[in-house]
Amino acid sequence: MPIGDKIKEMRVRKGQSLQGVADAIGASKAHIWELESNRSKNPSLDLLQKLASHFGTTVAYLIEEPEGDLSRADQFYRRNSEKFAAMGDKDFDVLEQLLDMIAKREDGRGT
Repeated sequence: MPIGDKIKEMRVRKGQSLQGVADAIGASKAHIWELESNRSKNPSLDLLQKLASHFGTTVAYLIEEPEGDLSRADQFYRRNSEKFAAMGDKDFDVLEQLLDMIAKREDGRGT
């Protein structure tokens, strides 16, 4: 999926306007529109970093062309990467325990 399509998809999913995104990252509305319509195909690294931060994703996600659809796990990680970055060691321990509990529950179902 082209970068502009990804930006538009995230903006629409979050219910934000072109102007709202532009104001949040310090760009012009016209520039965001050009990106979304894939007319501007070579945005600066600074702009990509601002967009990634604003949407809670990574620059790598914005610029990569994945082969096939992402797994649900990858989609979950990308949606929550900012939250993961803010987590401490105790939070990761709790998350890992939850994942272990879910995995054991799934194993008990025969899946």
